Amino acid sequence: MKHKRLIVSVAVTALEFVIFLVWGLNMNGGDEMGFGLITSYFLFPLTTLILSAYLAHENIIYVIPFTLIMFAAQNFMPFFVFGSFEVVLILCFTLIPSFVGSIIGMIIKQHKNS
Repeated sequence: MKHKRLIVSVAVTALEFVIFLVWGLNMNGGDEMGFGLITSYFLFPLTTLILSAYLAHENIIYVIPFTLIMFAAQNFMPFFVFGSFEVVLILCFTLIPSFVGSIIGMIIKQHKNS
């Protein structure tokens, strides 16, 4: 059962990656700033936060591999769309939401158990 939750989380990440990749490869000139802000700085971190909280709440030990998958998705998105890597910036926007989401999930689990 726990493997299904991880597979669903990875599937959501893969679907999000494909949607953003298609959007990024088909955007018009001048839309790069909006695309970067929406995907790299808002939607990917929000998804990471929510799914990490969910995985931690369900007491699944796969939060770290999930974080690495999110890091790879966020790091390769600018590479495929713009041809460049933003490792340090994306690292912050992957690890911080994942860490905070894990803490939120653990707090919710502790609160429900008490």
